[in-house]
Amino acid sequence: MVDGRGFFSIIALSVLFVSLVACGGASGEGGGESGDSSPETPPPEEGTGEVSSASASSGVEGMNLREMVGQMFIVSAQGTEREYYIERMIEERNIGGVLLFGYNMESEGQVASFVDSMQTLSMETEPSVPMFIAVDQEGGEVGSAPWVAPQPAAAEVGARGNPEEARAIAEQIGTELLRAGVNTDFAPVVDTGFGGAIGSRSYGEDPNLVSQMGVASIEGFESAGIATSAKHFPNHGPATSDSHVSLPTIEHDMATINSYDLPPFAAAVDAGVPMVMVGHLVYPAIDAENPASLSPDAYSMLREDLGFEGVAVTDDLVMEGATGGGPPADAVVRAVSAGADLLILSSPPQEQADAYDAVVEAVESGEIPEEQIRASVERILEVKERYSFYETP
Repeated sequence: MVDGRGFFSIIALSVLFVSLVACGGASGEGGGESGDSSPETPPPEEGTGEVSSASASSGVEGMNLREMVGQMFIVSAQGTEREYYIERMIEERNIGGVLLFGYNMESEGQVASFVDSMQTLSMETEPSVPMFIAVDQEGGEVGSAPWVAPQPAAAEVGARGNPEEARAIAEQIGTELLRAGVNTDFAPVVDTGFGGAIGSRSYGEDPNLVSQMGVASIEGFESAGIATSAKHFPNHGPATSDSHVSLPTIEHDMATINSYDLPPFAAAVDAGVPMVMVGHLVYPAIDAENPASLSPDAYSMLREDLGFEGVAVTDDLVMEGATGGGPPADAVVRAVSAGADLLILSSPPQEQADAYDAVVEAVESGEIPEEQIRASVERILEVKERYSFYETP
């Protein structure tokens, strides 16, 4: 039996070989600051949607603590091409992925080249793990990938009430994203209601309608081979403020949470969504002190009540709703302690490095169990295997 690192080195070589045979065309993935990469196993047969926890376990066994912690970070990049900080994050910290914003994306060709350069570096750096290359491409006003055709906002699609339309839109978006090596879309929004920062991003105010449209969208992205994340658990729709600049509080009792807020997330989980994004929202009936993204009770609800076994990803931990004006590193450690698997952080490079160091220190001091980190990284690697991140688009 081949050990983890050797096995993934073989995968890395095969990926590079396929790139050469395909001649020129960068289709890789992009990154956001410095970090290493880590190993994995061959992807399951395409189209099966199956995940091999055994292979994910073997991949984790080939990593040390610092490499495992790096896999839990999705960071922002500084510009439109690979630069010093992203290289350090890949080579020294083994980051799990990069989130691209509008300022990172000028054209399909530029993004493909940018992504390819980062993905190649990640695969050439032990333990050779491909990265999430992610965007927020929802349709309507939320979408900054310039080569992706504009699509109607979710509210418009929901008003027509046709799940097939939601499915077709998601499949088209996913297919176009993947052409440039973008393998992850933090979509769909399955919040019920139009409050706060949601507006036209929601399919509607009826949780049954939102459930149907959300599931159809997930299926469309799945058909395109894109990893998705239902957001923003437990439900940002009723908020009257924006968690980018404040910490919304939603005074729903448990009966309302169960009947109004949670059904679209439960439907997404039942549909096999690989990731659920947890929002910076206080639901006093769940946890009176902490936003859901930093709340053990919220993650417990997601895991135990909804039966979710995939990757729990935070909303961006640079947001005011998470930091409360403090350093992002504090919010990051609190999120991991609460039960987050994957951490989005779009802060400046030094703050990203500080947050990474803070998680490593918390594990080394015993504040966070190493076994918890291992379990999170297994879930992350399972998603990367399921969506064939080791294969070039």
